Order: sequence, then C-alpha cells, then structure tokens
Amino acid sequence: MIQYRGFASTALVRNLKEPLALDVINLVRHDASHGPCVDFEHTLDPCLFMATITPDSPSPRADPLADPDPVEPANVLFDDPEADVVLRSRDSHTFRVLKLYIIRSSTVLDDLIRAASDSFGTANVSNNGGLPEVQLSDSSTILSSLLSFIFPIPPVLPSTLEETMELLSVAQKYEMSTVLTHIRGSLALQDLPFICKENAFLAYSVARRYGLRKEAIQAARLTLKFTPMIESPEFGVIPGTHLHELWNYHKTVRAQLLSDLSLPGAAAAFNATLNGLKCTRRTWIQTYVRSIIDSPSLFDPIEFQMALARHTTNKIDSSWNSVVGCPHCTNIPVETMRTFWKALASTVHRCMETIESELSILGTEMGSENRIGSHATHLPLPECLDTGEADIIVRTSDLVDFLVHKSVLATSSSVFRDMFTLPNLSKDGTTDGLPVVDISEDAELVRSLITILYPIPSELPASYDKTLALLAAAQKYEMDAVQSSIRAEVACGPSPILDGMQVFRAYAIASSSGLRPEMEMAARLTLDQPMTFDHLGDELRLFEGRALRELSSFREQCRDNLALCFKSFLDIDSGPSKIWVGCPGHKTEQLDSARNIFGRGRERRGPGHSSGSWNGSDEPKETAPVLPPWLHDLFTREIGELKHAFTRPFIKPSSIRGKYLEALQSHSSPDLCTFCVRVYVMKGEWYCVQLEQALVHSREKASTMFSL
Repeated sequence: MIQYRGFASTALVRNLKEPLALDVINLVRHDASHGPCVDFEHTLDPCLFMATITPDSPSPRADPLADPDPVEPANVLFDDPEADVVLRSRDSHTFRVLKLYIIRSSTVLDDLIRAASDSFGTANVSNNGGLPEVQLSDSSTILSSLLSFIFPIPPVLPSTLEETMELLSVAQKYEMSTVLTHIRGSLALQDLPFICKENAFLAYSVARRYGLRKEAIQAARLTLKFTPMIESPEFGVIPGTHLHELWNYHKTVRAQLLSDLSLPGAAAAFNATLNGLKCTRRTWIQTYVRSIIDSPSLFDPIEFQMALARHTTNKIDSSWNSVVGCPHCTNIPVETMRTFWKALASTVHRCMETIESELSILGTEMGSENRIGSHATHLPLPECLDTGEADIIVRTSDLVDFLVHKSVLATSSSVFRDMFTLPNLSKDGTTDGLPVVDISEDAELVRSLITILYPIPSELPASYDKTLALLAAAQKYEMDAVQSSIRAEVACGPSPILDGMQVFRAYAIASSSGLRPEMEMAARLTLDQPMTFDHLGDELRLFEGRALRELSSFREQCRDNLALCFKSFLDIDSGPSKIWVGCPGHKTEQLDSARNIFGRGRERRGPGHSSGSWNGSDEPKETAPVLPPWLHDLFTREIGELKHAFTRPFIKPSSIRGKYLEALQSHSSPDLCTFCVRVYVMKGEWYCVQLEQALVHSREKASTMFSL
C-alpha cells in the first residue's frame, strides 16, 4: 500500500471522477493557510495515479500497458478558470495556474510570486483578469514541460537533447529538487536512452553549458566507448574547452587505471586467480586488463567472458597453425571467476569515482584560461608621447594613462574620430582637465599600438599571441594602416609562429579574433604537423567548435587536392610525365601493367602510338604506355600516405625532390637504366620543378577558403 499526502485545490478534488481505483479518499484536515489536505491511499503505480487525478481526465485504463492516450497541449492544460497567478514566458505565452502547486515546488518561484502579489494592482496586470503576473526568462516550450511535472497531469518531455538539458537546467535554477528527480526518472524510463553513445560528446557539451554535473558525468563515461577522431563533423559545434576537458578526462582515466591495476592488491588478485587455475599461458588476463586501460569501455562482463572463451577455444592463428585452447581454464569454477571479477570491478569503479570527484571538469567551469592579454605590465612611456602638447588621455584596463593627440587617433581610426564627436566626453578626474577615453586593452598592448601610430620605432609584442591581440585591437578600432604595418613587420622578421605547437594556438586565437589572413597563414603551417587530440593537448581549450571544424575541412581539402595532383602525374598520356615514355627496360612491367589496367580486348591509344588491343593470347601489337614502376610506386605510396591526413604531417613540396631522387637511384643501381638516367639529365630537374609547383598550387588552392 502506497500513501500520498499533499495539498490539493477544492476544484481538483471536485473534478475527480469515478472509478479512480483508489482504496480511500479522505479529507483528513483543513488548513486555513494552505487549503484542504488530502490523503490518497492506493495500490496503483505512482505514474498511473498522477494521470488519473487530472481535472476532467478520463477514467484509468483497465490495461496499464496499453498505448497511452494523447497528451493534451500544454496551453490548454494551463488555463485554469480558478487560477490565482499568471506566469508569462519569454516568448509572451501566458500560463494561468494555481500558485499553491508552484510555491510548494520552488522557493525561488515562491519569492517571485510574493513579489508580484505585493505589487498587485498596477496597470501591467490589468489584462490578466485581475491576477498578478510573474515574468519568467524561459521559453513557453520549456515552461510547459516544467509545469507538467509540477501539476498532477501526464508529464511532457521535450523532443530534443538541447531542450531536455535546458529543462533540467531550469528545474535546477528554480531549486526544484523533487521535480528534478522526477524529470530524470522519466528520462530513465524512455525506450531510447536520453544520453547514448551516439550523442555522448554533444550531450556532454550541452550538459556542461547548463551546469548539469550528473548528466555531464554520464555523457563523459559514454565517450570512453570511442576513440574520438578530430575530423568528426560533430566536433564543429562543440567548444574547444569541452573537447579539452574530455581529452584530459580520457587521459586521466587511463593513467589512473594503469596505476590502480598495478597496486599490490590488484597484483595479488591476479596471482591468486592464475595460481588457482594452474594456467600455463597466463597472459590472457593481463591482456584483458591492458585492454581495459587502453579502452575503459571494454570493462564489461560480456567482454570478460569473450576473452576467456578466446583463451579456452581451439582456433587457427594468423599463420594457419592450429592452437589448442587452454585445458586448465576450460572448466573454471564459477566462484573463482566471480571473485576475480568483483575485485577487478571494485578497483575500476573506485578509480572512476575518484577521478570524477577530484577533476575540475565535469560540471564546474574551467579556471582562467591562458588567453591573450591576461597579464598587464606597467611600462614606462616613451618621452615623445608624454608631452605638454597632448590633448587627450587614453586610459587602459589596468589604469595606465597615455597622453596622446586627438588628431593622431582621429586620423588613424574612424572609431576614435566618431568617439571624439560625442558631447559627453569626460573631463573629470584628469590632469590639466584633459578628457579621458577608457578602453578595454591593457597597457602593454596600447603602448605597442601607439608606437605604430607615431613616427617612432615600433615595438611589437614579443609573443605571437599578443601580436594577434594587437591586430585584433587594430581591427576593432578600424585602423587599416596599422594592420598593414603589423603584418608587414611580422612577415619581415622571424616569426614565433614557426615554433612547434604554436601554429595551432595561433590559428585558434586568430579565429576567435576574426583575423582571416592570420588564420590562413597558421592553417598552412599546421599541415607540417599531425592534428590529433593528443597532439593538440591543452591548445584545445582555445578552439571554438567552428574553428576546429574549419581547420579539419581545410586539411581534408588539401588531402583531396594533393591526391588529385599525384594522380595527374600518374597519367603518362598528358602533362609532364609523358617524358618517361619509351624506356626499353620497362617492357615487361609495361605489359603487366597494361593487362592489369586496361584489361582484355580494349583498345589503347596514346601519343604517337597506333591502336592496339590485348586478346589474351598473343602479345599486344603496341604496348600501352605506362609510367615507370619506380615513379608509379612513388606516387601511389604518397597517395596512400594522404589517408593519414590527421595523424601524420602532410608532405612538404620541398621534400618530394629527395624522394624522387632516391627512387630513381634505387631503380638505376646496380644495373643502370640508361634511358631513365638520360631523361633525368636532360629534363629531370624541369620535371621535379613541375611536381613541386603543382604540390604548392594544390595546397594554396585549399587555403583560399579562409578568404571567403
């Protein structure tokens, strides 16, 4: 027998219909301050009970497993004629409801309703039938769903992941702990999981955005089932900070598992199990444990049973040798395996819980990121800038004053020129009554900016991060000439962007600052490095989702363009490769290639060749011209390498020359091929230049996407 005690309106009790399948409905007391109190005592499922006490609802179905009745639209359900408060959503939908349910569910809404009631009688509530109105910042869709969990009606869940997370966030915002539990319970009862492995990365990001720690942990665990590929399209909508957190989470889980599973206790459990089994091939358990460390998602009883089955079953190895299953482990006592499994499970679960409680991710905001301009330095001003002729003060974010000239700023920047025309430019609290302009940049950056504006030696920042910040400031204040000067100085001097991982950092900062030329330059330089989560590491936090996707698309375009370039050089009928036609030492290889490429009975015409065909018996009258095998293998090998466009660096156009010469040398030695040597002496350098230029053009063609 389940007992429910709660407050209900008189209208609600009056509209209860028979039969309700309730054992007892008694009004046991009446509290003047809260209304009638009803005791419901019944044997039904709570969800069925909630559906039966809806005003004007039909009687309960005889079959509780039958398809549910369609739910009435929320805008009809929340238009109670006996309502005593009106809730207005962000999109101006109104909900006329009984405040008794609201104030019992949320102390936050209770305070809002009391505040609205205290101001009752103002003009803005006259159109609501004389009821006080509470303006909320939530959409009508989310508010409808939230109220369905407060009132005794069938609950309505949103249809999308984003809206569901927002619903949980709103319930958390209004401090509705009971409602939050009911929402999560309803999500758990769905046929399709609310958070599943297919949407785990996106679910984690949305949960983090709404501050839902429990859902973030659930999604983070599911992401362990995948080895994320940085080129995946879904990462285009996930902030880099969230990807960085998940990468750090994966790395920490594996490191902690490696440590915990090597502890004396774990080792003792392994040895006890192995000694009890008397197994002569004791590596299968260690192999399984290692697989857990490499991929924690494999920690599953079924995977463990499969590992045991592979160990005990007769099989054929990769060399086609028969391998007999382990006879000692064929009939393992169930209790022995259960004990070992429990010890292993306890270790893994303890490890996961420790990580999730100690890490700063999974539901808490990251600390201050190492972004540009985060540390200001109070620098002495150049003497030529601190003169009595200055007529305006520029005050930085760290309260450093620069005495400058209006004419210089107005000439260089249309933003400052418009700012100086404002009538309320402040003259208070300044030296000699000069007006003050407050800007959001720090002193170090402003000093560099001013040295470029004035005819004095410019002082660019020491790091490329701050140089990009300087460019962003010049772009913000519409200083086109300053942007050109900065880019010219960066191009002429040694650029820190060439140092290691800084190319990815430079790309991320340029993207967030809207600096398209710098994005293109950095993107080209990233081609010389692999692009994986492990390689990016902490730089991931600087990426926005769109920037990461753009860079992935750029590398994909480069890969496709380079592959087409190499394929064009495989065509010996046209283009530079036709210089290799006629090598007598390739007759056998040419014949085999012609059979493989052109098949039987197909005509093949080439420059300077009469038609010929292959009939499968006689030699072809004219062998189809093909590329020499050594050069053909070089190009096909490079095309194959392009499949690893994200895990390896791209080929540099300058490096193809060395590979070209190495392949030619291996072909010409020890028995020199005089034809290929003669071709190389006469036209080999020209051919190599053509190949290098084609590769450069292919890479540049992809980079034009950043100028759009």
